[in-house]
Amino acid sequence: MRILDAVAVTHQGARRPDNEDAVLRLAAPMVLAVADGMGGAENGRRAAELAVGRVRDQFPRLRTQLAAIGKDRSTQNRLALSTLLDEVFNSASKAILAEKETREAGGAMGSTLTMATVVGNHAYLAHVGNSRGYLVRQGKLVRLTEDHSLAEFRFRRGRITREEYATSPDRNVLYQALGAGVDVEVDAAEVRLLDGDVVLLCSDGLTRALTETTIAVKVDRSDLAGSARLLVLAALDAGADDNVSVALASVASEEGDEPIETLTDALKAVFLFEHLSDTERLVIAPYLEEAVFAKGAVIFQEGDPADSFFVLAAGKVRVTRGGTQLTDVREGGHFGEMALARPTTRSATVKALQPTRVFVLGRERFQEILRHKPDLGAKLALALLDGLGDRLRDLSDRLSAVERAARGDLR
Repeated sequence: MRILDAVAVTHQGARRPDNEDAVLRLAAPMVLAVADGMGGAENGRRAAELAVGRVRDQFPRLRTQLAAIGKDRSTQNRLALSTLLDEVFNSASKAILAEKETREAGGAMGSTLTMATVVGNHAYLAHVGNSRGYLVRQGKLVRLTEDHSLAEFRFRRGRITREEYATSPDRNVLYQALGAGVDVEVDAAEVRLLDGDVVLLCSDGLTRALTETTIAVKVDRSDLAGSARLLVLAALDAGADDNVSVALASVASEEGDEPIETLTDALKAVFLFEHLSDTERLVIAPYLEEAVFAKGAVIFQEGDPADSFFVLAAGKVRVTRGGTQLTDVREGGHFGEMALARPTTRSATVKALQPTRVFVLGRERFQEILRHKPDLGAKLALALLDGLGDRLRDLSDRLSAVERAARGDLR
């Protein structure tokens, strides 16, 4: 992908005398960030400045890691970026906490922080708080982040309805923000970009004033500066009672870009991931390798060590055991889930019948999710247990049928 343009603007809003937001736009590679400070005019402004300032300070390290991903999109390099982003955000959090402790006036002091960058055909986001990241895709807004607010926490767990969420005062009560005095758990996500996409970051001053539909229709990828102005003016016309910040970046395909389905689309139909939200699937993305096999290639053989689970994004494969065909797996299918549960060997051979693309989750990466993303890991572990339970029940039913046949009982 090629970055066509990138802009970042901030405004104090219709009813605020001061601006406690801060934005950042860096180039080569492009990095955007939006921070929304908390704690009153002086404390909030300084907290937001410290948040985006720490991203700017760490830009050389980010540039090095992004270059590594550009050369090799291995999970090792992509997860190294997630680790670096975690360090940057926690460093910013500690800087805000240290600043707060030096201020004679005291008082609360904190900030949200949402940032995004683009490498090749993928955008990488990191996020803490209730500022948001979106994609504007084909005239619609696709949300990429989940608010770290009490209302969102309750809504995601089914404790309040969508209507109750929309009017809840707890949308502004954050359970996680920079400067809170403890390490923050950074949401790091990866999303496949398509030609014409626009990455949009914003503070909650925009999303509280405008609906997502209104935001989407005001973004023109051919005029990002004008789009940013329109969004701010629309928020002001709607009586925005908070500071309003917007950062936008547009992308276009370059020659040689190969369009394929997005990762979240490929995972939706797979039992392990079907109960996750789209945003949670984006968090999973950096843990998956992407591999391509030519027609006739053997993906693995019977008796090989088994340490990976495969999701078929495109193509078709044949599964055989002892030379006997067992089944064909098509696009949207999966195989190898037993490998996530324990070390084992492959019980069958899988061969590509067509040019085939797969996403691969290794057991080591699965265990990292369990360690570092416990809430998300628990959902995956429960889904895996359910899936393995279904397989065991199926095996038990077949064995029972064989035993009845052996006894001559054909009922």
